[in-house]
Amino acid sequence: MAEKKRFVNPYNFIPFEGNINDKRISRETAYAKKSELLSGWLVVELTTRTPLIIPDGAHPKYWDIEKKEYINGEDEVKCRKNDIHKEYDFFRSPDGIPTIPGSELRGMLRSVYEIVTNSCVPFLLDEKPISRRVPVYGALCHHGLLAYENDHWVLYKATIVKKEAANGIYVNEKDDCVYVNGKKLPYKNGEYVEDLGWVQYNIPVNKSEYSIRFLKKGNEIVKKWEIRDNEPYRALLSALNRDGAGSGRNSNKIPNKNLCDALEKAKSGDKNLVPVYYMSVTRIKENGDDEVLVYLSNSSIGRIAQKIKWKDIMGDYVPCSSTDELCPACLLFGTTNGKGLKGRVQVTDATPDNVGKLTYEKHTLDILSTPRTSAFEFYLRKPTDNATFWNFDFYGEMKKYTLANGKEINRIEYYDLPEATPRGRKMYWHSKISKDNNKKRNLNNTVEAVNGKFRFKIYFDEITREQLDTLLWTITLGDNNLNSSLQHKLGHAKPLGYGSVKLQVVEQVIRYLSYNKQNERLEVTLNKITKENINIPSRLDTKSLAEKSILKMANVRSVPNNIPVMYPRGEDNKNRQNIYSWFANNRKNSASVKILPKPTDTDISLNINYYDEQNGCNDNNSMESSNRIDGIVRIKDEKYIIVDKGKNEYKIPNNQKFNPDLKNKQLKEGIRVSFKPYIYPDNKMAVNECRIEEEQ
Repeated sequence: MAEKKRFVNPYNFIPFEGNINDKRISRETAYAKKSELLSGWLVVELTTRTPLIIPDGAHPKYWDIEKKEYINGEDEVKCRKNDIHKEYDFFRSPDGIPTIPGSELRGMLRSVYEIVTNSCVPFLLDEKPISRRVPVYGALCHHGLLAYENDHWVLYKATIVKKEAANGIYVNEKDDCVYVNGKKLPYKNGEYVEDLGWVQYNIPVNKSEYSIRFLKKGNEIVKKWEIRDNEPYRALLSALNRDGAGSGRNSNKIPNKNLCDALEKAKSGDKNLVPVYYMSVTRIKENGDDEVLVYLSNSSIGRIAQKIKWKDIMGDYVPCSSTDELCPACLLFGTTNGKGLKGRVQVTDATPDNVGKLTYEKHTLDILSTPRTSAFEFYLRKPTDNATFWNFDFYGEMKKYTLANGKEINRIEYYDLPEATPRGRKMYWHSKISKDNNKKRNLNNTVEAVNGKFRFKIYFDEITREQLDTLLWTITLGDNNLNSSLQHKLGHAKPLGYGSVKLQVVEQVIRYLSYNKQNERLEVTLNKITKENINIPSRLDTKSLAEKSILKMANVRSVPNNIPVMYPRGEDNKNRQNIYSWFANNRKNSASVKILPKPTDTDISLNINYYDEQNGCNDNNSMESSNRIDGIVRIKDEKYIIVDKGKNEYKIPNNQKFNPDLKNKQLKEGIRVSFKPYIYPDNKMAVNECRIEEEQ
């Protein structure tokens, strides 16, 4: 049985607070009192508390996974992506000294400064359409047919003529056809079948939910878009591409690609109709000219593209673009937006106090995935207490309805969300470093980490006393002692516990200029203040929730020792663990959707299911579990194993929870198979959902 335990998600969010526009002023106003401005520098000492990783990305080493030796030559590397493992040394100066680039330090300090001064978000995510999958309980229940008529996209309501169940589906990549229980389907998603109608596949999340419908166009128009407005085309295409149309190895590939083809045919002028699932939300406007927003998808629980853009999502926190209206962080650190503005602080590279006292470690890391803003439970504030699903455009609440026969049902109703609110600025908890992945593969990396002390300087030029005090607090987090529990996170692999560092200001130097009339020249006077005499406030604003939150997350004692810091892991329908399943399971029941705790909550943990080795595998990353890979059956030590293209070896569990469709008598040396790789807690690999593809 799985035992429920607790975990702390590696990241959380520092909330936005107050009105940023109240903080924006011109540089002329900010620095009007010239005689009171300060110039000089700070000497800062950095001490690592967990190993620090600053990879030298420009000079990777390439490890041959099969031969277990390093490879020389770029041409050979380019031809062998699948069986090459990358290794990175710590960043070094031209003379070979381990160095922390000033840009890394500056970025870390600016992020904290932005939080405590309620400044702008200097960089926005790209403007690709944002898409999210709707939850099972919020499935799209309306069927439609999308047409392109006289330069207008038109969505018609559709009626279901016939429905067929299609369990046991898989895609044969050899002939690019969909098979159900071993039989090839005679029709494609999006095509017209005489006497039946337009074929609509319900692309599944789980195979058991797969079904096929035949649709007939009704007379009612759901929406007619403006002339040459391609918004529905772009939205549906984005959802299809995100769900794997024409790429990947999954059951959705071919049906999604076929629907893409149908969409392109319609757009090119062919009188083709495109079967879609849809939902609509009414956006109420003050002038009474309400707008019906329609969202299209390829399946009832598929992805839908949101209409809002990142600049609208961030609202007033978009990057500063005018030197007449600058937030506190842009005033001090500068900005590249608009006409640009040079910053008033410069951060040097950090070099070791004593190179001989540095210690070095090599770590083979687990795969680090990219941020997924589609995790609405973590990235977005809950818009209402009764909300069961929400994204950047709308939210849903579960409502009770009484049918004509007197039966009561629950159904989700969606409402417009004019102003979605992100949780805040992302930050990572401190934790012990994760165990190494002892298997070198093409999907993970080996890195060199360093422990020891470094020093660097921060030069400031004509800044205010308030800016200097805030900068001092930003560096030290209000505690300038070496043994302080308040620490920063720096460098690579922060979710895995690396990069906890303590910064101390060990010297403050203020430079004063004066004119010597007798000698007729400028004279420089340096006022040096030692560490013991530097005045650093312990708090900037005791009422600030953002400041309280960052102090909680920066404290190495915030996470209980008995609770691991790790990404969510849930169990799928075959008792296996991966990140995707945690979120999928979290969205099955509208009454029990878990959201990310606030940093200031007493309990910052969430529930997770662990498995012991005999009941399932401890998948350290969902990226591996989500894609099928090819392999060949081989014999080793009188047992069948499977070897992939990278020469990685996988055992074949006899447990039918892993490979229910694979029989021992089917196995023989040399046959080609496809499977999903999973990793046990001891990092040994096994095959799951293994399927015979063809004999060699």
